[in-house]
Amino acid sequence: MRRLKKIEGRGKSASGSSAGFCRYGRTILFASVFGAALAGLAANFDGERSGAESVEQRQLNELKRYYSAGARSGVAGVPQIPMAISFYNDAVQFFEKGEYEIAREAATESIHLDPRNPLAWELLGEIENLRQNFDKAGEYYKKSYGLNASPRVKAKLEKLNKERLVEEKMDTYHEEHFVIKYDRSDSQYEGFFLKNLLREIYRKVSRDLGFYIRHKIVVIFYKPEDFRYVTEQPHFVGGIYDGKIRLPAYRKGFSERELRATAAHEMTHAFVAYLSSLRAPAWIQEGLAQVEENSVRPIDLSILQAAFRSQKLYPVEEMLLMELKPEMPHEQVSVFYQQSFSFVSYLVKRFGMYRMKEILQEMRKGSDSFAAIEEVLKISPHRLEKEWLTTIRK
Repeated sequence: MRRLKKIEGRGKSASGSSAGFCRYGRTILFASVFGAALAGLAANFDGERSGAESVEQRQLNELKRYYSAGARSGVAGVPQIPMAISFYNDAVQFFEKGEYEIAREAATESIHLDPRNPLAWELLGEIENLRQNFDKAGEYYKKSYGLNASPRVKAKLEKLNKERLVEEKMDTYHEEHFVIKYDRSDSQYEGFFLKNLLREIYRKVSRDLGFYIRHKIVVIFYKPEDFRYVTEQPHFVGGIYDGKIRLPAYRKGFSERELRATAAHEMTHAFVAYLSSLRAPAWIQEGLAQVEENSVRPIDLSILQAAFRSQKLYPVEEMLLMELKPEMPHEQVSVFYQQSFSFVSYLVKRFGMYRMKEILQEMRKGSDSFAAIEEVLKISPHRLEKEWLTTIRK
């Protein structure tokens, strides 16, 4: 999800496009990448095919404002060492690919050359947070916040403190693909069962997409009240993936089948994130996640059918650009989810899952949804929409 750009002409050149980050002067907004419905950091839809770029431009402008303000106050200026920018660029690229150790080394080199960039410190905080190193993550976030009092970094610090408070009561189960945090005191699910459940889901999603993630994924099984406390999500959110899979598992009446379906949904988000280098927009993220969820628990499409009859479906060209925002009415979000599922299911049935993987890989290169669809499927979204709608009429 990144377009590569220079800051003020400094550093080495780069090419490509993206839906959210710029290579030089990158703001790390992990949650907005992994679930646009769960973070309010996505671009406003402006009806143009380049709508997602407004996020990137906003992030680039944030960095420019920070350095410009620092230059006027004498506290900080535009980085004077192109090599520091180059190292930061490399750090973010490795971060996108999930190569966290190499990303950490590159970010550290960048900071050694120019310690004034708050985004580099924030990136180190992200890396350590994903590795469950809360002390180091907090230290780096605080250094970033000290350089630039960003509300985003403040929110990350507050969430980190909540995580630390909740997870210190949990047990940890290490597995080949996962770091599993769970509540041993609750007899509903024990560590061995959770490990096997996640392994089965991982194998299926990996097989379907022909891809595996090279590092361990953190999966946290919460009590419902702890899930709401840490994530601040509304009651109807059944799980999120924000770099970690977070599931409110210990719920009264929550069956194993429901847990498996929810875990399959969020696990797919992780695979989509890494296949696309965090660039996949909401329609394909949620569409593919629901395809895997549907293989465990059939998804009810009654809302889609009602929206179709009342002509309230989103035009596909609008759907491809949409980002879900917390302030959206729940009914609109429901239509978007079911429409994304129906549209992606049609694509999978007609073209195969391997073509969906190719679309994600095109997005990884920087293509938007329109270009990726046209390049891989050799058909326009407008034509696809007509053909897909005939399947709903049936």
